[in-house]
Amino acid sequence: MGWEPPRVELLREQEIAAELRQLLKPHMHVRHFAKGEILWREGDRTGLLVSLRRGRVKTYRRLPTGGTVTLFIFLPGEVFGCLPLLDDGPQAAAALALDEAEADVMPRSVFHQVLDSEPSIARELVALLSRRLRDACDMIEALSTPGARRRLASALLGMIPEDHPPEQTVRLRLPVSAHEFAGALGMAPETLSRAISDLAGEGIIRRANPGQLEVLDVGALEDTLKAPTD
Repeated sequence: MGWEPPRVELLREQEIAAELRQLLKPHMHVRHFAKGEILWREGDRTGLLVSLRRGRVKTYRRLPTGGTVTLFIFLPGEVFGCLPLLDDGPQAAAALALDEAEADVMPRSVFHQVLDSEPSIARELVALLSRRLRDACDMIEALSTPGARRRLASALLGMIPEDHPPEQTVRLRLPVSAHEFAGALGMAPETLSRAISDLAGEGIIRRANPGQLEVLDVGALEDTLKAPTD
């Protein structure tokens, strides 16, 4: 199989999530979360399936050193929290609302009833988890190489809408602060800054407003992923 830009993979996950939301919506209720509110902690036995309407939620794990590593940042339209509901295990990571958030949610007790009555939901959940597993594998591969430029390029390509013309400049807003964005990519903020400067120096991207970057050459950014590690 040939190399495919990350945004193609992102589109597939969005399609799966959209279908899943339609199937789940009649069985869910609305819940609001304050900025900074913990949805659940790592190791919790509670289960909650979340279909995010508004705001951002990150999942993260604490490291033995006392720090944390961000696993995923979920945006409106995404569905998450299904793993503990499927295997009856503890939460593998904590979840935190980065903004005031609104979501459709389903507790564990309702989830099992719905799953028994609508097997099609199980198929969509398996498809969604498969995509997340692939994302996790890609993250492990990225973190195992010293290529800060490649990690940054992969993340930016994943944020570009699928229907955006590749020859046009696209402005991207970072989903979190630069410091947290660097942590999610497995690098220090200083390393992220250097990677941005390197790509900017080559005319591939440009710093815009605070928290925003412009991709000037999508093709060159894709070529960065195929280049030797920096």
